[in-house]
Amino acid sequence: MRFSWSSLFKPRIEAVGLEIGASSLKLVELTGSPPSLRAYAQRPTPPGVLVDNQVVEPSALAQEIRELFHQAGVRKKYVVTAAPSQATVVRTLQVPKMPLKEMEEAVRWEAERYIPFPIDEVILDFAPLEPLEGVKEGEQVQVVVAAARQETVASLVETLKSAGLIPLVIDVKPFAGLYPLESLLEGQTSFVVEIGGSATTMVLTEGTKPLAVRILDLSGQSFTEAIARAFNLDLLSAEEVKREYGMATIPTEDEELLLDFDLERERYSPARIYDAIRPVLVELTQELRRSLEFFRVQLGDLEVNQGLIYGGGSRLRGLATLLQDALGLPFQETNPWQGVQVDGKKFDPEELAKVALEFTVPVGLGLRGVSPLD
Repeated sequence: MRFSWSSLFKPRIEAVGLEIGASSLKLVELTGSPPSLRAYAQRPTPPGVLVDNQVVEPSALAQEIRELFHQAGVRKKYVVTAAPSQATVVRTLQVPKMPLKEMEEAVRWEAERYIPFPIDEVILDFAPLEPLEGVKEGEQVQVVVAAARQETVASLVETLKSAGLIPLVIDVKPFAGLYPLESLLEGQTSFVVEIGGSATTMVLTEGTKPLAVRILDLSGQSFTEAIARAFNLDLLSAEEVKREYGMATIPTEDEELLLDFDLERERYSPARIYDAIRPVLVELTQELRRSLEFFRVQLGDLEVNQGLIYGGGSRLRGLATLLQDALGLPFQETNPWQGVQVDGKKFDPEELAKVALEFTVPVGLGLRGVSPLD
């Protein structure tokens, strides 16, 4: 499925995938069909340029984006990006089939009941979840609807234009992460979890069709903050400790010996890090379990076959095992590069594997930049 505020931007040429996140900026440049990797890069998002998912310092953010493109050696000016998950409302609705213009009005009227801000202040788009051919006029059609405040989209567009770029698509982040996973989703009912820098997003899919979406405030940042409090560290240092020593399961003696090799940082043993983040892990698994059960009940006791995880916050060692035990589903980490041709002489496969979990969304945006769009 392809989804975007396509009434605004309709790409006809190749574009670069650009994710603007609270903690980092990432780009992926793909080319051709089948797509091949031409460039990728990331850099930290400057503190204070995003507040509550709103760009408040567009000139400073635009400068960082220009630096990111320069760092990657990317000359293209056309981009596909995504609105932040927390700034987007996503719902699945049913409306009668009717002429497209009338259906747009019906969707907007129905969606108004679910959007927590005035309907005339949002940009809204929808996509049918099934082909409309063969559906008779008046019969119910299931559609997925996404809405974001006009000021959120406008601030993204202003920033990109200030960076000398041309925005072609503003996508929906929960769905952008699904595009590289289509081969894993086919024929399965999946619970897809992104643990990002500022939010955790859950999407229940039937094949490649999204059925339900939920967003939590818990995130990779929650783990970092717990470590910072426990060890009296600044957030940057706590993030480094999390990445090097963090584990989502109780570490074994062998794992302690393997990871705790630096005498100067002995106090950051995996066991102590685990103790610090355990309350966040408990809360996260409880929320995921509740959401999965809610989805199942809401959709008629649907049998879910698998769980998939990605996002920078999912890099904790053992997280897939923890979720598998807690939710009773086989969970696996995802690799967005699998559907992309990669020149092993130009790009280090080990480095690509290391950043795979946090590059799922930008790869998805990059795929939109080289794929025909609906």
